Amino acid sequence: MARILVIEDVSALRQHAAKVIAETVEGAEISTAENGQDGLRLARTLNPDLIVMDIAMPELNGIKAAQQIWADVPSRKILFWSQYHREAYVRELGRIVPDEAIHGYVLKSEPDSKFVDAITSVLVHSNPYIDPIVRGVQERLRSKDNALSDIEYETLLDVATGLTDKAIAQRRHLSVRGVQNRLSMVLDKLVKGLDAHLRETAQKEIFNPRTRVVFEALKRGLLDPEEVAALENGVADWLSDEFAIERVDKR
Repeated sequence: MARILVIEDVSALRQHAAKVIAETVEGAEISTAENGQDGLRLARTLNPDLIVMDIAMPELNGIKAAQQIWADVPSRKILFWSQYHREAYVRELGRIVPDEAIHGYVLKSEPDSKFVDAITSVLVHSNPYIDPIVRGVQERLRSKDNALSDIEYETLLDVATGLTDKAIAQRRHLSVRGVQNRLSMVLDKLVKGLDAHLRETAQKEIFNPRTRVVFEALKRGLLDPEEVAALENGVADWLSDEFAIERVDKR
């Protein structure tokens, strides 16, 4: 009998995951936890055959919980079931997976059939299951040296939202100078490489250097276009042309 632990902070998703697992793994003994700290405690006491875990959770996020779980048992099978495929998460995860661990990464946006495939692959066949979108992020990380840090990613999202320096400072509990330093860091990384003519043309055509930085990040695969499109701002039309992203009308 397989022992499976589901760690997910959203009640409806936790119940859904348990239901899919029960229908997929005959006779599975399923336990659940609603945050990373409780999940870590249960992982240490239940000795599960598989852990299905969210990444963004209160108290202890999934990657930090996995790091501690693998420190205890390097061969523990963990399937990340997440809505995120940010470079920062994928990069951090790549740093902590032990060589002997079998793990997976499946997106919540995918149909249940993909979730079932991932469970079966990792638990039954001991084969990693990495969603193609996440695998694409892994390839980008291996092919370049200018991936974004968590701070740079957050800064770009704030800029894409159209917030002023003052608004970003209030949102992030920073000084305005701190925000400007972050913006300067991202500008240097993404725009410094453009020659003077391209820089001038870009500013004329797109009106705002800050928006240009967001565009550069999107084109280089450093930002998730769907996440930016959901911000309901002036880049939505450009996103629909460049990435075939449909703007969601939230009214």
